[in-house]
Amino acid sequence: METISKVIYSACVIGVVSTFIEIASPQGSVKKQLDLIVGIVLVLVVITPFMNKEFKIRLSDYTYVQDSKIYGELNEFSTQTVLNEARSKVSDYFRQKFNEDGIKYDDIIIKLELNEYNQIEIKRVTVKAQSGNEKRITQLVKKELPQTEVTVTAGDSS
Repeated sequence: METISKVIYSACVIGVVSTFIEIASPQGSVKKQLDLIVGIVLVLVVITPFMNKEFKIRLSDYTYVQDSKIYGELNEFSTQTVLNEARSKVSDYFRQKFNEDGIKYDDIIIKLELNEYNQIEIKRVTVKAQSGNEKRITQLVKKELPQTEVTVTAGDSS
């Protein structure tokens, strides 16, 4: 921490000095050269404390949050929240489609998963509907989601 405070202090001092140099320097090529020199000095001042052999940054010092129980719980909660919201939106979309086509149904169940790239994949759409609508429902869902498994359970809706 002491090293970082030295870097910040040094950078501030060089910043103030460079401001005075810029105000006092004449216009033209000399000003450009002075700006270049001040920039190099600033970089050297910032880098020099980190060149010390004792200064080491270990990634393990900053990843303790990922190992904690709270991180796992927050990650699971956020994943479930995203999946529930997506499930609701997909279900609402198909309810609207079925109503527009006059298809009577009892329930729509959407099975979602996150893949290894954290993308939502719709694995299965299960629709509980009246007998005789199976083909229309399957065609409508397959038209929108060709890679998804579609299951239609037929029964009498009340």
